[in-house]
Amino acid sequence: MMRPIDFLAQLRRFGSLEWYRHGGGAGDDDRFTPPLVVWRFAEPLPVSFAEDLRRIVEDERREIDWLFDTTRRNWVLVPSHVMEEKGRHQFATEAQAADLIVRNEPEYCRRSVRDLDRIIAALDLLTAT
Repeated sequence: MMRPIDFLAQLRRFGSLEWYRHGGGAGDDDRFTPPLVVWRFAEPLPVSFAEDLRRIVEDERREIDWLFDTTRRNWVLVPSHVMEEKGRHQFATEAQAADLIVRNEPEYCRRSVRDLDRIIAALDLLTAT
């Protein structure tokens, strides 16, 4: 299983990263946490990359729904369910919502990590062409 840090490695193939943070993924203890990746590309922004990633994230083979937000300075990729739970419980952070999902929905967590693997593999193919 890949981790959000592997996603960041793929991002670097499309542009220089100015800032990032990440969390979740597959832990060494067989614990799965919904992935979260937030990053900022240095100028110039790889605009065509955003379109490619959106197409990959929204692919019909996905296991879960994702939020891919490029409307702010920092771009975000996170399972939609994390943001729904954050709003529903008025949590201050995505990590609080992810912790709730880890406790109550372990299968969803596994599916989210498998789906991140699919996204990373598709990015790898994109750079191979």
